[in-house]
Amino acid sequence: MGSLSGKVAIITGSSRGIGRALAERLGRDGAKVVVTYAGNRDKAEEVVSVIKANGSDAIALQLDLSKLDDIRSLFQNTISQFGTLNILVISGGAPRLVKPLAETTEEEFDSIFTFNAKGNFFALQEAAKHMADGGRIVTFSTPYTVQPQPNLSVIAGSKAAIEAFTFALARELGNRGITVNAIMPGPTTTESFGSMVSLEEQTQLKLIAPLQRLAEPEDIANAVAFLVSDDARYITGHTLHATGGLA
Repeated sequence: MGSLSGKVAIITGSSRGIGRALAERLGRDGAKVVVTYAGNRDKAEEVVSVIKANGSDAIALQLDLSKLDDIRSLFQNTISQFGTLNILVISGGAPRLVKPLAETTEEEFDSIFTFNAKGNFFALQEAAKHMADGGRIVTFSTPYTVQPQPNLSVIAGSKAAIEAFTFALARELGNRGITVNAIMPGPTTTESFGSMVSLEEQTQLKLIAPLQRLAEPEDIANAVAFLVSDDARYITGHTLHATGGLA
């Protein structure tokens, strides 16, 4: 029996990258997993197949985190399929916008804040309504909230909002034994990261990293797996830095 046997987990953005590693890890730990995807159902079904092959159950559901109807349907369908909800991890985020604050358009600002801040807010709201007592909620932050970088102001601001929601909800749900935390992943060798950061930049990051390497998706998944476990039952309203010492 896995440590999460009998638990039901929603992992958003879990058809690839960190989200996929996390969905597969929680499945190995015994959780029934709802894998969400934006557009690539085949990738999501691959994750479902892996989880089932490892002895747990899983389903794939489409989700656009910028649409409130999608968010509400996700939670309703999860409860309908599995009868309860014990874990929510909101992984993934809006595309990385690298642009000076002075040149950022209203449309770009609205797009990122709608997906990150608004999407997370209403997903957290649905979790507060539907999650069983003693549950676990984890959101995703970014090192840019503590180490500001030029041309990344909108991403940093939207993730700072997510942290604020996380800390507030931790106080609201504590009396139900539900913990609410954020994870701050460092640079991680995912497909999307590789498409946004040049090999030269990645090499420079490795040189300044205390551990002399970038994170693998499994490194972040392992940290989140701790936060949703019983071992972390007295940790709430906290941001866990899984940055390898870079932040």
